[in-house]
Amino acid sequence: MSISVCMIAKNEERFIGGCIDHLKNLAKEIIVVDTGSSDRTVEIAQQSGARVSSTKWENDFAKARNLSLDKATQKWILIIDPDERIADRDIERILALTNDTSNMAYSFNARNYSENPMASGFIPCQGAYSEEEGYPGYFESRKVRLFQNIPSIRFKGSVHELVESTVKGKIVESDIPFHHFGSSKQVAEEKAKRQFYQKRAEQKVSEEPGNWKAHFEQGVEWLGASEYKKAAVALKKAREFNPQEKLVLSNLGYALMESGQHDEAEEALKACLKVDPRNHDAVLNLGVNEMRRQRYDRALQIFDKLVRMYPNSFLAFRNSGNCLARLKKMREAAACFEKALSIFPDYNDARIDLGIVCFAAGRLDLAEKVLNVALQRDPMSLRTQAVLDEIKKLKSTKKA
Repeated sequence: MSISVCMIAKNEERFIGGCIDHLKNLAKEIIVVDTGSSDRTVEIAQQSGARVSSTKWENDFAKARNLSLDKATQKWILIIDPDERIADRDIERILALTNDTSNMAYSFNARNYSENPMASGFIPCQGAYSEEEGYPGYFESRKVRLFQNIPSIRFKGSVHELVESTVKGKIVESDIPFHHFGSSKQVAEEKAKRQFYQKRAEQKVSEEPGNWKAHFEQGVEWLGASEYKKAAVALKKAREFNPQEKLVLSNLGYALMESGQHDEAEEALKACLKVDPRNHDAVLNLGVNEMRRQRYDRALQIFDKLVRMYPNSFLAFRNSGNCLARLKKMREAAACFEKALSIFPDYNDARIDLGIVCFAAGRLDLAEKVLNVALQRDPMSLRTQAVLDEIKKLKSTKKA
Protein backbone atom coordinates (compact mmCIF):
# COMPACT_ATOMS: atom_id res chain seq x y z
CA MET A 1 0.00 0.00 0.00
CA SER A 2 1.32 3.44 -0.95
CA ILE A 3 -1.75 5.60 -0.28
CA SER A 4 -2.26 8.42 2.20
CA VAL A 5 -5.95 9.01 2.89
CA CYS A 6 -6.63 12.68 3.64
CA MET A 7 -9.84 14.12 5.04
CA ILE A 8 -11.10 17.19 6.85
CA ALA A 9 -13.74 16.97 9.54
CA LYS A 10 -15.93 19.00 11.86
CA ASN A 11 -18.46 17.46 14.25
CA GLU A 12 -18.48 14.12 12.44
CA GLU A 13 -18.55 11.80 15.47
CA ARG A 14 -21.38 9.77 13.91
CA PHE A 15 -19.36 8.86 10.84
CA ILE A 16 -15.63 9.25 11.32
CA GLY A 17 -14.86 6.06 13.26
CA GLY A 18 -16.51 3.83 10.68
CA CYS A 19 -14.89 5.74 7.85
CA ILE A 20 -11.38 5.30 9.25
CA ASP A 21 -11.91 1.63 10.10
CA HIS A 22 -13.10 0.70 6.62
CA LEU A 23 -10.01 2.28 5.01
CA LYS A 24 -7.33 0.42 6.94
CA ASN A 25 -6.90 -2.17 4.18
CA LEU A 26 -6.49 0.62 1.64
CA ALA A 27 -4.20 3.19 3.23
CA LYS A 28 -0.80 3.15 4.86
CA GLU A 29 -1.75 6.30 6.76
CA ILE A 30 -4.99 8.18 7.41
CA ILE A 31 -4.72 11.91 8.01
CA VAL A 32 -7.52 13.95 9.57
CA VAL A 33 -7.48 17.73 9.83
CA ASP A 34 -10.14 18.86 12.28
CA THR A 35 -11.54 22.34 11.68
CA GLY A 36 -13.08 23.03 15.08
CA SER A 37 -15.20 20.12 16.28
CA SER A 38 -17.15 20.52 19.50
CA ASP A 39 -18.08 16.83 19.72
CA ARG A 40 -15.93 13.65 20.01
CA THR A 41 -14.64 13.72 16.42
CA VAL A 42 -10.97 14.22 17.36
CA GLU A 43 -11.07 11.62 20.14
CA ILE A 44 -12.71 8.98 17.93
CA ALA A 45 -10.35 9.65 15.02
CA GLN A 46 -7.30 9.27 17.27
CA GLN A 47 -8.64 6.09 18.86
CA SER A 48 -9.28 4.69 15.37
CA GLY A 49 -5.63 5.15 14.43
CA ALA A 50 -5.66 8.32 12.34
CA ARG A 51 -3.03 11.05 12.50
CA VAL A 52 -5.05 14.03 13.69
CA SER A 53 -4.21 17.72 13.68
CA SER A 54 -6.40 20.75 14.29
CA THR A 55 -6.67 24.09 12.54
CA LYS A 56 -8.81 27.18 12.85
CA TRP A 57 -11.66 27.29 10.34
CA GLU A 58 -11.18 30.21 7.96
CA ASN A 59 -14.15 29.73 5.61
CA ASP A 60 -11.86 28.12 3.04
CA PHE A 61 -12.25 24.43 2.21
CA ALA A 62 -9.25 24.39 -0.13
CA LYS A 63 -6.95 25.75 2.57
CA ALA A 64 -8.08 23.11 5.07
CA ARG A 65 -7.72 20.29 2.55
CA ASN A 66 -4.28 21.46 1.48
CA LEU A 67 -3.14 21.28 5.11
CA SER A 68 -4.02 17.59 5.05
CA LEU A 69 -2.11 17.11 1.78
CA ASP A 70 0.97 18.75 3.29
CA LYS A 71 1.08 15.98 5.90
CA ALA A 72 0.85 13.08 3.43
CA THR A 73 3.98 10.92 3.07
CA GLN A 74 2.92 8.23 0.59
CA LYS A 75 3.18 8.17 -3.22
CA TRP A 76 -0.56 8.53 -3.75
CA ILE A 77 -3.24 10.59 -2.00
CA LEU A 78 -6.90 9.64 -1.74
CA ILE A 79 -9.50 12.21 -0.68
CA ILE A 80 -12.60 11.13 1.21
CA ASP A 81 -15.06 12.70 3.66
CA PRO A 82 -16.11 11.15 6.99
CA ASP A 83 -19.66 10.47 5.77
CA GLU A 84 -18.45 8.60 2.68
CA ARG A 85 -17.58 4.95 2.16
CA ILE A 86 -15.88 2.76 -0.43
CA ALA A 87 -17.36 -0.72 -0.85
CA ASP A 88 -15.12 -3.52 0.42
CA ARG A 89 -15.14 -5.16 -3.00
CA ASP A 90 -13.69 -1.99 -4.56
CA ILE A 91 -10.69 -1.60 -2.22
CA GLU A 92 -8.45 -3.86 -4.30
CA ARG A 93 -9.57 -2.12 -7.48
CA ILE A 94 -8.46 1.25 -6.11
CA LEU A 95 -5.13 -0.18 -5.01
CA ALA A 96 -4.64 -1.53 -8.53
CA LEU A 97 -5.07 1.96 -9.98
CA THR A 98 -1.91 3.12 -8.22
CA ASN A 99 0.19 0.61 -10.17
CA ASP A 100 -0.03 2.76 -13.30
CA THR A 101 2.13 5.83 -12.71
CA SER A 102 1.55 7.07 -16.27
CA ASN A 103 -1.78 8.36 -14.97
CA MET A 104 -1.46 11.43 -12.78
CA ALA A 105 -4.93 11.25 -11.24
CA TYR A 106 -8.28 9.45 -11.19
CA SER A 107 -11.77 10.89 -10.88
CA PHE A 108 -14.69 9.08 -9.24
CA ASN A 109 -18.44 9.56 -9.05
CA ALA A 110 -19.88 10.04 -5.59
CA ARG A 111 -23.29 8.47 -5.12
CA ASN A 112 -25.03 11.05 -2.94
CA TYR A 113 -27.80 8.95 -1.42
CA SER A 114 -31.10 10.71 -0.95
CA GLU A 115 -34.51 9.90 0.46
CA ASN A 116 -36.05 12.51 -1.82
CA PRO A 117 -36.89 11.07 -5.25
CA MET A 118 -37.54 14.59 -6.55
CA ALA A 119 -33.94 15.67 -5.90
CA SER A 120 -32.26 17.12 -8.97
CA GLY A 121 -30.39 14.43 -10.89
CA PHE A 122 -32.03 11.60 -8.91
CA ILE A 123 -31.07 8.08 -10.09
CA PRO A 124 -33.01 5.07 -8.73
CA CYS A 125 -30.94 2.43 -6.94
CA GLN A 126 -30.55 -0.84 -8.85
CA GLY A 127 -29.28 -3.01 -5.97
CA ALA A 128 -25.71 -3.19 -7.27
CA TYR A 129 -24.20 -2.33 -3.86
CA SER A 130 -25.22 -3.19 -0.31
CA GLU A 131 -24.53 0.47 0.55
CA GLU A 132 -27.72 1.34 -1.35
CA GLU A 133 -29.89 -0.43 1.23
CA GLY A 134 -32.50 1.84 2.74
CA TYR A 135 -32.24 4.50 0.04
CA PRO A 136 -34.48 4.83 -3.03
CA GLY A 137 -31.74 6.45 -5.07
CA TYR A 138 -28.93 8.93 -5.37
CA PHE A 139 -27.51 11.72 -7.49
CA GLU A 140 -23.98 11.77 -8.82
CA SER A 141 -21.08 14.20 -8.69
CA ARG A 142 -17.68 13.47 -10.24
CA LYS A 143 -14.36 14.85 -9.09
CA VAL A 144 -10.71 13.84 -8.76
CA ARG A 145 -10.19 11.83 -5.57
CA LEU A 146 -6.94 9.90 -6.17
CA PHE A 147 -3.73 11.53 -7.40
CA GLN A 148 0.02 11.30 -7.15
CA ASN A 149 1.56 13.07 -4.17
CA ILE A 150 3.42 15.96 -5.74
CA PRO A 151 3.51 19.50 -4.29
CA SER A 152 1.99 21.15 -7.35
CA ILE A 153 -1.34 19.31 -7.02
CA ARG A 154 -3.38 21.33 -4.58
CA PHE A 155 -7.00 22.31 -4.06
CA LYS A 156 -8.38 25.55 -5.46
CA GLY A 157 -11.62 27.24 -4.44
CA SER A 158 -12.81 28.27 -1.00
CA VAL A 159 -16.02 26.29 -1.58
CA HIS A 160 -16.66 23.29 -3.88
CA GLU A 161 -12.90 22.90 -3.85
CA LEU A 162 -11.19 20.90 -6.61
CA VAL A 163 -7.66 19.87 -7.62
CA GLU A 164 -8.44 19.41 -11.31
CA SER A 165 -6.95 22.72 -12.45
CA THR A 166 -3.58 21.88 -10.85
CA VAL A 167 -3.20 18.37 -12.28
CA LYS A 168 -0.66 18.61 -15.11
CA GLY A 169 -1.05 15.14 -16.50
CA LYS A 170 -3.54 12.46 -17.48
CA ILE A 171 -6.78 12.23 -15.47
CA VAL A 172 -8.61 8.92 -15.92
CA GLU A 173 -12.31 8.48 -15.12
CA SER A 174 -12.88 5.48 -12.85
CA ASP A 175 -16.20 3.63 -12.63
CA ILE A 176 -15.69 2.89 -8.92
CA PRO A 177 -18.29 4.80 -6.88
CA PHE A 178 -17.85 6.56 -3.56
CA HIS A 179 -20.94 6.18 -1.36
CA HIS A 180 -21.96 9.45 0.30
CA PHE A 181 -24.57 9.43 3.05
CA GLY A 182 -24.42 13.08 4.09
CA SER A 183 -27.50 13.99 2.04
CA SER A 184 -29.66 11.97 4.45
CA LYS A 185 -28.79 14.01 7.56
CA GLN A 186 -31.35 15.97 9.52
CA VAL A 187 -33.29 18.66 7.66
CA ALA A 188 -32.16 21.43 10.00
CA GLU A 189 -28.52 20.54 9.44
CA GLU A 190 -29.04 20.53 5.69
CA LYS A 191 -30.81 23.90 5.73
CA ALA A 192 -27.94 25.52 7.62
CA LYS A 193 -25.41 23.89 5.31
CA ARG A 194 -27.33 25.05 2.23
CA GLN A 195 -27.33 28.66 3.42
CA PHE A 196 -23.60 28.46 4.01
CA TYR A 197 -22.93 26.98 0.58
CA GLN A 198 -25.10 29.59 -1.11
CA LYS A 199 -22.92 32.35 0.32
CA ARG A 200 -19.73 30.53 -0.59
CA ALA A 201 -20.99 29.79 -4.12
CA GLU A 202 -21.76 33.48 -4.63
CA GLN A 203 -18.24 34.31 -3.49
CA LYS A 204 -16.74 31.76 -5.89
CA VAL A 205 -18.63 33.26 -8.84
CA SER A 206 -17.29 36.71 -7.97
CA GLU A 207 -13.76 35.30 -7.71
CA GLU A 208 -13.95 33.16 -10.87
CA PRO A 209 -16.56 34.70 -13.20
CA GLY A 210 -15.27 32.75 -16.20
CA ASN A 211 -15.39 29.33 -14.49
CA TRP A 212 -18.42 27.28 -15.61
CA LYS A 213 -18.26 25.14 -12.48
CA ALA A 214 -18.63 28.19 -10.27
CA HIS A 215 -21.87 29.16 -12.02
CA PHE A 216 -23.04 25.53 -12.09
CA GLU A 217 -22.47 25.09 -8.37
CA GLN A 218 -24.34 28.32 -7.66
CA GLY A 219 -27.22 27.08 -9.80
CA VAL A 220 -27.36 23.77 -7.94
CA GLU A 221 -27.46 25.60 -4.61
CA TRP A 222 -30.40 27.69 -5.84
CA LEU A 223 -32.14 24.50 -6.99
CA GLY A 224 -31.73 23.06 -3.50
CA ALA A 225 -33.48 26.14 -2.13
CA SER A 226 -36.28 25.85 -4.76
CA GLU A 227 -35.24 29.22 -6.21
CA TYR A 228 -35.75 28.02 -9.76
CA LYS A 229 -35.54 31.33 -11.62
CA LYS A 230 -32.27 32.21 -9.91
CA ALA A 231 -31.02 28.69 -10.63
CA ALA A 232 -31.88 29.06 -14.31
CA VAL A 233 -29.93 32.32 -14.57
CA ALA A 234 -26.82 30.75 -13.01
CA LEU A 235 -27.07 27.57 -15.09
CA LYS A 236 -27.53 29.51 -18.32
CA LYS A 237 -24.28 31.27 -17.49
CA ALA A 238 -22.59 27.92 -16.88
CA ARG A 239 -23.85 26.73 -20.26
CA GLU A 240 -22.27 29.72 -21.98
CA PHE A 241 -18.85 28.54 -20.78
CA ASN A 242 -19.46 24.79 -21.22
CA PRO A 243 -22.34 24.14 -23.65
CA GLN A 244 -21.85 20.35 -23.80
CA GLU A 245 -21.79 19.56 -20.07
CA LYS A 246 -24.67 17.15 -19.38
CA LEU A 247 -25.03 18.12 -15.72
CA VAL A 248 -25.47 21.76 -16.67
CA LEU A 249 -28.01 20.94 -19.39
CA SER A 250 -30.03 18.53 -17.25
CA ASN A 251 -30.23 20.85 -14.26
CA LEU A 252 -30.96 23.84 -16.49
CA GLY A 253 -33.86 21.97 -18.08
CA TYR A 254 -35.27 21.18 -14.64
CA ALA A 255 -34.89 24.77 -13.42
CA LEU A 256 -36.58 26.15 -16.55
CA MET A 257 -39.41 23.64 -16.27
CA GLU A 258 -40.06 24.55 -12.64
CA SER A 259 -39.98 28.22 -13.66
CA GLY A 260 -42.73 27.59 -16.21
CA GLN A 261 -40.45 28.15 -19.21
CA HIS A 262 -41.46 24.94 -20.95
CA ASP A 263 -40.12 25.60 -24.46
CA GLU A 264 -36.67 26.49 -23.15
CA ALA A 265 -36.78 23.53 -20.77
CA GLU A 266 -37.49 21.15 -23.64
CA GLU A 267 -34.58 22.55 -25.66
CA ALA A 268 -32.13 22.18 -22.75
CA LEU A 269 -33.26 18.64 -21.91
CA LYS A 270 -33.02 17.50 -25.53
CA ALA A 271 -29.55 19.05 -25.73
CA CYS A 272 -28.60 16.99 -22.68
CA LEU A 273 -29.89 13.82 -24.33
CA LYS A 274 -27.78 14.47 -27.41
CA VAL A 275 -24.73 14.35 -25.13
CA ASP A 276 -26.03 11.53 -22.90
CA PRO A 277 -28.96 9.61 -24.48
CA ARG A 278 -29.51 7.48 -21.34
CA ASN A 279 -29.64 10.35 -18.85
CA HIS A 280 -32.45 9.26 -16.52
CA ASP A 281 -33.12 12.71 -15.12
CA ALA A 282 -33.30 14.39 -18.52
CA VAL A 283 -35.74 11.81 -19.94
CA LEU A 284 -37.88 11.96 -16.80
CA ASN A 285 -38.09 15.74 -16.80
CA LEU A 286 -38.79 15.80 -20.53
CA GLY A 287 -41.87 13.73 -19.75
CA VAL A 288 -42.84 15.86 -16.75
CA ASN A 289 -42.46 18.95 -18.92
CA GLU A 290 -45.02 17.48 -21.33
CA MET A 291 -47.33 16.79 -18.39
CA ARG A 292 -47.10 20.42 -17.33
CA ARG A 293 -48.25 21.33 -20.84
CA GLN A 294 -51.14 18.85 -20.46
CA ARG A 295 -49.78 16.74 -23.33
CA TYR A 296 -50.43 13.49 -21.52
CA ASP A 297 -50.21 11.08 -24.47
CA ARG A 298 -46.83 12.49 -25.45
CA ALA A 299 -45.65 12.32 -21.83
CA LEU A 300 -46.70 8.66 -21.63
CA GLN A 301 -44.55 7.83 -24.64
CA ILE A 302 -41.54 9.42 -22.94
CA PHE A 303 -42.13 7.60 -19.64
CA ASP A 304 -42.52 4.32 -21.53
CA LYS A 305 -39.13 4.94 -23.13
CA LEU A 306 -37.66 5.62 -19.68
CA VAL A 307 -39.04 2.34 -18.30
CA ARG A 308 -37.46 0.44 -21.18
CA MET A 309 -34.11 1.98 -20.27
CA TYR A 310 -34.59 1.77 -16.49
CA PRO A 311 -37.13 -0.95 -15.56
CA ASN A 312 -36.95 0.01 -11.86
CA SER A 313 -37.70 3.69 -12.37
CA PHE A 314 -40.57 4.07 -9.92
CA LEU A 315 -40.72 7.76 -10.84
CA ALA A 316 -41.53 6.82 -14.43
CA PHE A 317 -44.34 4.53 -13.27
CA ARG A 318 -45.77 7.12 -10.89
CA ASN A 319 -45.77 9.84 -13.54
CA SER A 320 -47.31 7.43 -16.06
CA GLY A 321 -50.03 6.79 -13.51
CA ASN A 322 -50.70 10.50 -13.14
CA CYS A 323 -50.95 10.89 -16.93
CA LEU A 324 -53.40 7.99 -17.17
CA ALA A 325 -55.46 9.44 -14.33
CA ARG A 326 -55.72 12.75 -16.22
CA LEU A 327 -56.93 10.74 -19.22
CA LYS A 328 -59.58 9.08 -16.98
CA LYS A 329 -57.97 5.64 -17.33
CA MET A 330 -58.19 4.89 -13.63
CA ARG A 331 -57.50 1.15 -13.59
CA GLU A 332 -54.42 1.55 -15.78
CA ALA A 333 -53.31 4.42 -13.55
CA ALA A 334 -53.76 2.27 -10.45
CA ALA A 335 -51.61 -0.46 -12.01
CA CYS A 336 -48.80 2.07 -12.55
CA PHE A 337 -48.97 3.31 -8.96
CA GLU A 338 -48.94 -0.29 -7.70
CA LYS A 339 -45.86 -0.98 -9.82
CA ALA A 340 -44.12 2.10 -8.40
CA LEU A 341 -44.88 0.87 -4.88
CA SER A 342 -43.64 -2.64 -5.66
CA ILE A 343 -40.28 -1.12 -6.60
CA PHE A 344 -40.16 1.40 -3.75
CA PRO A 345 -42.63 0.45 -0.96
CA ASP A 346 -41.89 3.63 1.03
CA TYR A 347 -42.96 5.92 -1.81
CA ASN A 348 -45.95 7.43 -0.01
CA ASP A 349 -46.83 9.91 -2.77
CA ALA A 350 -47.52 6.96 -5.08
CA ARG A 351 -49.61 5.35 -2.33
CA ILE A 352 -51.71 8.50 -1.98
CA ASP A 353 -52.14 8.67 -5.76
CA LEU A 354 -53.25 5.02 -5.76
CA GLY A 355 -55.86 5.71 -3.10
CA ILE A 356 -57.19 8.72 -4.99
CA VAL A 357 -57.61 6.89 -8.31
CA CYS A 358 -59.32 4.00 -6.50
CA PHE A 359 -61.68 6.56 -4.98
CA ALA A 360 -62.30 8.13 -8.39
CA ALA A 361 -63.07 4.67 -9.82
CA GLY A 362 -65.63 4.03 -7.07
CA ARG A 363 -63.52 1.41 -5.27
CA LEU A 364 -64.19 2.97 -1.89
CA ASP A 365 -63.10 0.11 0.38
CA LEU A 366 -59.75 -0.28 -1.36
CA ALA A 367 -59.25 3.49 -1.47
CA GLU A 368 -59.93 3.76 2.26
CA LYS A 369 -57.53 0.92 3.06
CA VAL A 370 -54.72 2.39 0.96
CA LEU A 371 -55.20 5.94 2.23
CA ASN A 372 -55.28 4.87 5.87
CA VAL A 373 -51.84 3.33 5.39
CA ALA A 374 -50.69 6.52 3.68
CA LEU A 375 -52.01 8.63 6.56
CA GLN A 376 -50.17 6.48 9.11
CA ARG A 377 -46.95 7.15 7.23
CA ASP A 378 -47.65 10.88 6.85
CA PRO A 379 -50.21 12.10 9.42
CA MET A 380 -49.83 15.69 8.18
CA SER A 381 -51.07 14.97 4.64
CA LEU A 382 -54.11 17.20 4.18
CA ARG A 383 -54.80 15.68 0.76
CA THR A 384 -55.04 12.19 2.21
CA GLN A 385 -57.27 13.29 5.07
CA ALA A 386 -59.59 15.19 2.72
CA VAL A 387 -60.21 12.13 0.53
CA LEU A 388 -60.73 9.89 3.57
CA ASP A 389 -63.30 12.36 4.91
CA GLU A 390 -65.09 12.27 1.56
CA ILE A 391 -65.12 8.46 1.60
CA LYS A 392 -66.69 8.47 5.07
CA LYS A 393 -69.39 10.88 3.89
CA LEU A 394 -70.23 8.71 0.89
CA LYS A 395 -70.37 5.56 2.99
CA SER A 396 -72.60 7.19 5.60
CA THR A 397 -74.90 8.47 2.84
CA LYS A 398 -75.22 4.96 1.39
CA LYS A 399 -76.07 3.53 4.81
CA ALA A 400 -78.73 6.18 5.32
